[in-house]
Amino acid sequence: MTTTISTTSKNHFNKIQKYLNNKRVFSTPSINNGGYSITLFDLTSSQTDELIKKMTRQFHLISISQSEPLALAA
Repeated sequence: MTTTISTTSKNHFNKIQKYLNNKRVFSTPSINNGGYSITLFDLTSSQTDELIKKMTRQFHLISISQSEPLALAA
């Protein structure tokens, strides 16, 4: 299974890349149109979920679904 992590921040990109190298996760970085991406390889979906949970805690991030405002009830 492959997973891609994207960011527009070079600082976040470098931190994530260093974190993944320390965890010995096989990944490939790429830079395109001012954005940065890291593609992860050879992880099961449960390993990917666990890695993302640990990474969001480590870097004090939130998932996209948490950042979207909820619609007001009518």
